[in-house]
Amino acid sequence: MKKIVIFLLFVLSLLRVTAQKQEYEFSIYAGGGFAAFCFQPIIKNASSMGYEGDAGVGFTGFISPNWGIHTGVGFGFFNIKNKVNNFPFITQNHDICGYLSDLHTTITDYKETHKTIFLNLPLMLQFQTKMKQSGNWKKGKKVDYYAMTGVKVLFLFNYHYTSEIASLDNKAYFPEFNNWITSLPSEGLGSFNGNNATGKLKSGILAMFAFETGAKWRIGEKLFLYTGVYFDCGLHDFTKKYRSSYTSPEQLKELTLLNFTNRMNVMIVGIKLRLSINSKKKGCSCNYQK
Repeated sequence: MKKIVIFLLFVLSLLRVTAQKQEYEFSIYAGGGFAAFCFQPIIKNASSMGYEGDAGVGFTGFISPNWGIHTGVGFGFFNIKNKVNNFPFITQNHDICGYLSDLHTTITDYKETHKTIFLNLPLMLQFQTKMKQSGNWKKGKKVDYYAMTGVKVLFLFNYHYTSEIASLDNKAYFPEFNNWITSLPSEGLGSFNGNNATGKLKSGILAMFAFETGAKWRIGEKLFLYTGVYFDCGLHDFTKKYRSSYTSPEQLKELTLLNFTNRMNVMIVGIKLRLSINSKKKGCSCNYQK
């Protein structure tokens, strides 16, 4: 909560500065598209896919005819599923009956699904081309282009996940004896059926790099419609602290999230519509160039 308050105070200070300028816009928006996790390093037999959507209100204060600062608040959701067909890994110096071994673990058909609702607070720099107009707006230019870049802070709420494993296979190599043991159930060696589980993560914060571009259409004297595409990229892995590696059959009884890569970044690509009302003060010519 403290982080939310600090960020809101920072946004409000920017609003105070931009509101003193000659031109600003109030808007409502809605958008959605494709969402996925990007694995680093890339796992060849892993995949990720899902969807995202959000809607809210915005404010843009212009500091010149071309440049403005955009912020707002919105609510959204994403639903993303990860799959790993076959994931092998080695645990060195694993103790079995008092002897050190290299434990070779293979997890088959692992799946996880992430579902969350979030509060979205953007802070972006907006560039737009000049919309030259005659005295009558109906006779002037009807479309211009814009681009926005900055950051979005997503406050994650009601975060649920499910995880599922089809099977786990353990075999141990003993360097001291140059020998393998592939079946010893009492010590967790052999093939074991998996499990599925549902859990809930604590509320967290996801910072994202954001970029958006498209067309700005004049549909009224002070009414505009933005149509654009956007790309968001997570700046950190917010699920990392919840992940672990499974090496024993006992761990399959209480699944969390599998640690199968060093880093996971959320990637979102979508389309957005934004309807804005221009509240131009008297004497301003920010968007009107005769």
